[in-house]
Amino acid sequence: MIFSKFLKKKWQHKNSTVRVEAINTSLSIAEPEQREIILELARTDDSENVRRAALIKLDNFQSWLTHSQENTMVKVKQYAIKKVAAILTDQDAIKLSEQDKLTYIANHNDYSFYEHWLKLTENANLIIALFEKLATKNQLSEHTSKQVLKPGLLINLFGQKQNIQVQEYIIDKVDDVDTLEKLKKKSQQAEITQQLSEKIAQLQLAIDQPIALRKKVNLVLAKLQALKDQYEYKVYLEKRALLNQEWQALVADFSCFEPLEISVFTDKQATIVSQLDKLFAAKAEQHAQAEISRELIEKKQQARIHFDKTLAIIDQTLTTSIFENDEIEEQQYQTLFDKLTSEIIASALNKDEQNEFIAKICQQQQKLQQLPEIAQSVSDATHLISKISQLAMPTTVLEMNERLPVYQSWLTDWKNAEKNSSGTLPDSIKNAATEIQRNWRQAIKPLQQAQKQEFSVTQKKLHDVRRLIAAGKYNAAFGVFKKAKQLFNALSDQQQYRIQKDYDSLSEKIAELADWEHYIATPRKQQLLTDIKAIVETPLDNPNEQAEKVKQYRKIWNSLGHADDDAEQSLNTEFNKLCETAFTPCRLFFAEQEKIRAQHLITRQSFVEQAKLLAEQLTPPKDNDDETTAVDFKNLETELNQIIKQWQSAGQVDRAVYQEINEQFNLVLQPIKSAIKVFHQENKLLKQQLILNAEKLLADDDIFAAVNQVKSLQTQWRNTGYAGPKIENKLWQSFRKINDDIFAKRDQKSLQEKSAITAKAVELESTLTKLEAEFSQVTELNELQNFEQALQSLHRDVMQQKPKMVNLEKQITAKEKAIAKKIVDFKYANEKRQWGYLFSILEESISNDKSFTEHNDYSHLTAFWQKKLKELANNVTHFNREDATLELEILSGIPSPSELQQRRMKVQVDLMQAQMSSGATIDLPDKFAQWLMLGKLGQHDLVLLERIKPIFQ
Repeated sequence: MIFSKFLKKKWQHKNSTVRVEAINTSLSIAEPEQREIILELARTDDSENVRRAALIKLDNFQSWLTHSQENTMVKVKQYAIKKVAAILTDQDAIKLSEQDKLTYIANHNDYSFYEHWLKLTENANLIIALFEKLATKNQLSEHTSKQVLKPGLLINLFGQKQNIQVQEYIIDKVDDVDTLEKLKKKSQQAEITQQLSEKIAQLQLAIDQPIALRKKVNLVLAKLQALKDQYEYKVYLEKRALLNQEWQALVADFSCFEPLEISVFTDKQATIVSQLDKLFAAKAEQHAQAEISRELIEKKQQARIHFDKTLAIIDQTLTTSIFENDEIEEQQYQTLFDKLTSEIIASALNKDEQNEFIAKICQQQQKLQQLPEIAQSVSDATHLISKISQLAMPTTVLEMNERLPVYQSWLTDWKNAEKNSSGTLPDSIKNAATEIQRNWRQAIKPLQQAQKQEFSVTQKKLHDVRRLIAAGKYNAAFGVFKKAKQLFNALSDQQQYRIQKDYDSLSEKIAELADWEHYIATPRKQQLLTDIKAIVETPLDNPNEQAEKVKQYRKIWNSLGHADDDAEQSLNTEFNKLCETAFTPCRLFFAEQEKIRAQHLITRQSFVEQAKLLAEQLTPPKDNDDETTAVDFKNLETELNQIIKQWQSAGQVDRAVYQEINEQFNLVLQPIKSAIKVFHQENKLLKQQLILNAEKLLADDDIFAAVNQVKSLQTQWRNTGYAGPKIENKLWQSFRKINDDIFAKRDQKSLQEKSAITAKAVELESTLTKLEAEFSQVTELNELQNFEQALQSLHRDVMQQKPKMVNLEKQITAKEKAIAKKIVDFKYANEKRQWGYLFSILEESISNDKSFTEHNDYSHLTAFWQKKLKELANNVTHFNREDATLELEILSGIPSPSELQQRRMKVQVDLMQAQMSSGATIDLPDKFAQWLMLGKLGQHDLVLLERIKPIFQ
């Protein structure tokens, strides 16, 4: 075995590179044996590179041609096809004669290549041959005996090939005027152009006249046909007369048509005329009825217009006469109304329309009977307009209270006058009244709203008076009641009436309190002097409380009202002196506090400066070109909270300056707070979106994908900033709960899937066991195939499972391989038996001159061979099967008798050419079936059967 490896030739080496080198260096095509080796490597080697190297070594057209059709490697075959194409188109070192090329074109049907070749070659004979071949293709596809050339290909080729022989050939093949015109445009030679012009003129002359006449005839017939849709009877008659004239003129030129076509046109015209006559016999009556109906509609429309216009004129004339005090002749109007009524009754209008117009006439007649009242109403309306125009519109509430009753009275009078006028008031008066009403509404609306507001204020003041009296604050009650009294007097009478009872009640109460004021105030003021003396003699420990007490006593003193006249002055003087004495120790304390507040002010000013420095963090330095520098909002918010906390504990400052410095501090902090608020809001929106995304994932059926995505959301949550103290924790709790729900759902899904996978695995393993038991004793092919299909179906189910069931897949795969081998063996044995039966039947039938069906093995044949034998039995022709037998021997690769070698070579060449032309694959059983059906079998065919039998056994 070791020596055998060393004794192997290089072209047998397992490394394809070594085999390629052997082809290029060791083997020679000059030696027949080595040439056979190269040919064998080109046909059978398992390396594409080796096959290519072998073909390149051979380097002849016949080899390339053979392998372009027979090589079993697709890439090598494609490479050989390209090589053949290059040789044929003179793009390769191998050159062929024109006759060889013409022979190739005649024997092969590579139509797509021929179209490409046609564009490249300039040889006239090749061009014409390729054209003929392409025409043959079209002829076969269209099942016609006439050559069919593609017009587009002809035109393109005509322009590309400026060759007189080719162009004359194309002109001879073309009988289409349009194509010839296109060829003429591409013609560059005067001789060819002249030929094209002459042929176009001949063809055009033969087709133009009948075509033009046919178009005119069809147009006239179409117009006649279209008259069926014509509903205007008069128009129909006019058009038909004109079309009849046109038809007679066309009939005179019918001689250019075939007799059959003349008959068709004549019959068609007669049929259409007959149809029109029948159709319009009924339409004539319809036309008459339509005319009557149209006339009736026009009369009704004219009557409506006439009556509306007449009544409008009468109404306008009557109104003008009343307004201008002209004399009205009632009898003349009455005569006109009677005449108009008669016309309405006699008109074409229907009953309802007549009644409508007669009702309008009655209205005008009633107006005539009420002329004095109408005239007076017009006069009253004019007077009312003049009267209200003299009244100025109010601009204050007081003016409104005075003038509104006058306007309301005028409005009532105007409505009565307008009603009595029966609609005869001129537009100028009605427009003036409308304008006056609109102006008054606009003027009094804001005043009424203001007065309504004043009424509410008055009610509130009266309520406050009642509350102060109830609380014992009589002095304040006197002042509030004074203001309430002023407001009450400014109200309208209607508004005063609504609160008159409350106002009178409080007036009486205030008058009563005024009588008791001196009696009450004197002893209370004396008591207040005693109270303030106590804090003068014994000051309180807290100066602030001392000062607050003094202020309280002063407030109570002012609210007590007047004491007795003789004691009022002395009581006030003594109270003021005691207040001053009680407040003296507070001044010293407040002075010290003033110093402390000044120090606090300095401290707060420093906090303002710190706040300014903090605000500068929002704006990057001018010398910093990086505009994307991010603000550290977390640190910024920490510093902001710290400085606010320090500000709140910085101590009190003077009230006069606190408001200003506090506003300054807040103003400096405002952009920081706003920026942080925007930052919080953005983060809030981002986190809310993350929550929404998480909620969508919770509803996702693919929970494992949802888990991966929610982990990504968690990372985004951590990278998102703070959302503010009010919402941050709530958002986190919501997000966390959804996360917990997703992971819980994942755990539950995992548990379910694990259980399902386990159950599915048990089920599939059980199925395999059942299949093995069911098909353990199979002996028939169909049973083996059923077992194989069941295993394949089970295998597909197993492969779809996740996770993979590797062990079970291996078991099923092993079973499938074993069953596949059994099926192959079974088919092979069955095929051998079939061939044995077939050859036994053929040999015995020929030898004994028996019918095929009488043979004992006939029933064992397949239906295909039984059918073929029946057809053979009916075939009475005789045929020499010598060449067909040689073909089978060549295709199967078995030797033929030595005396037939010369004939075998000829058959082999013919067979190769046929294979290259068809490109079909070799099917030996099909070839034998063709061999068998060539004719009736005789004794001389027994020898041939003996030669063929080894091929199939």
